[in-house]
Amino acid sequence: MNILVYPHELAMGGSQLNAIEAAAAVRDRGHEVTITAPTGELVTVIEELGLPFVPTPVKSYYPSARTAGHLMELTRRLHVDVIHAYEWRPSIEAAFGTHLRNGTPVVMTVLSMEVMTSLPRHIPLFVGTHQLADSAVRRANAMVMEPPIDVRKNAVRDVAKARRRWGFTEDELVISVVCRLALEHEKLEGVLQAVAVAGDLAERLPVRMLIVGDGEGRADVERAAEVVNRRLGREVIIVTGSLSDPRDAYEAADVVFGMGSSALKGLAFSKPLVVQGKRGFWKLFDPQTSSLFLYQGWFGDGGGGAAELKAILEPLLHDAAKRLELGQLGRHLAEERYNLDRAAERLIDVYADTIANPAPLASWLPSLGSSVVEEAKFRLVMGMASARRAFSRALP
Repeated sequence: MNILVYPHELAMGGSQLNAIEAAAAVRDRGHEVTITAPTGELVTVIEELGLPFVPTPVKSYYPSARTAGHLMELTRRLHVDVIHAYEWRPSIEAAFGTHLRNGTPVVMTVLSMEVMTSLPRHIPLFVGTHQLADSAVRRANAMVMEPPIDVRKNAVRDVAKARRRWGFTEDELVISVVCRLALEHEKLEGVLQAVAVAGDLAERLPVRMLIVGDGEGRADVERAAEVVNRRLGREVIIVTGSLSDPRDAYEAADVVFGMGSSALKGLAFSKPLVVQGKRGFWKLFDPQTSSLFLYQGWFGDGGGGAAELKAILEPLLHDAAKRLELGQLGRHLAEERYNLDRAAERLIDVYADTIANPAPLASWLPSLGSSVVEEAKFRLVMGMASARRAFSRALP
């Protein structure tokens, strides 16, 4: 098969890394795979994996007619059999471009925390959690594809070497978080809570915290880290910015914080995991909470904030045996449930079935018509919200 994979962006992030790594795994099984996306820092990962890359003509938040045309031209030139679009905008561009005009089969993946109602219902859809699959109303073709992890690449190799990279001593307790320092899903707010907690614990314990990531909140995190470091008279918090290969950050850790794919990589590195969410959500992955995360995904909404995080973290840092036990539990789960090799095989099966058994044409018109209506509603709501913000800024 000849497959075109279209992530929504190439900034550092879980959905797009999953798209690229899954594409490489499918390629390794004998298929032709090309990546197209707005250019960004993950181009280096695409190049390292040896995948062909064709940039889209524009970067945009909303679906772009130019990009839809680009997909049509690329599909014809490369003789593409199926397009795999990741997230809302690429799915719309593929559906109303080469799929509608030329009948090119499309598969969609949404790893966000909600499924947009404007996505065409006749196109097969992967979602990242069982909870999302249950909520995907009127979608008989919704399938669960939990974020796959390359468990061979993401595994403990040389902890001492990883720790030396940042000067961590053997007795120090290292907390690592790898994420975009963004307002989305309140990631920034959670990281700032974690900095404050790490600073408090470092008054009594040899705690260090490693923060890997970039985004609009990086300056806020750096300021918070500077306050903690100055107060304690030593470098407790390290902010590295984005790393194209953050594996050393996971490997150097005694405890990992994270959400989504970053949380799963922490498990793959045999580290105890504290799952971060929004509105103060912090919860330790253990046998009691595993069923919750396996259903709703590695995220959460609502909790006790910094106080709850501190209550989770302090006993964990005092208990090396518990950390080892939870790390082994997480590694076993990553190998059994989130293995990239098995995900690649399943993708190939779905691609082949989508090509061989297209949705009947009679289902296209109501599906695409509904998408047009829902997309118009979304644009209207977003436009009104933007107008309200502009009006508020204009008030004295």
